[in-house]
Amino acid sequence: MITRKQRRCDGSGLTDPWDRLEYKALVALAFILCLGAGLAKRILRLAAPRPAKPPYLRESIFAEAKSAAHAAVGYAFIA
Repeated sequence: MITRKQRRCDGSGLTDPWDRLEYKALVALAFILCLGAGLAKRILRLAAPRPAKPPYLRESIFAEAKSAAHAAVGYAFIA
C-alpha cells in the first residue's frame, strides 16, 4: 500500500488524486497570471515603435498562457 508520504518512483504514473487536484488548481492560478502577463506583453508590443510579428507566426494568447502555466507549475512538484 502506498500512502501519501510514500510515493512510487518507478515511473508507473500512479499518483495521489489529491496531487492531481492540487496540480490542476495551481495550473488554473498560474494560467490567470500568465494570461495577464501575455496581455500586457501584447499591449506593450503594440506600443513599440517597430512592428510586431505577423499574427500567423505566433500562437494564440491562450495557448501561450497554457504552456507557460504548465511549465511553471511543473517545478512546484519537484521537491
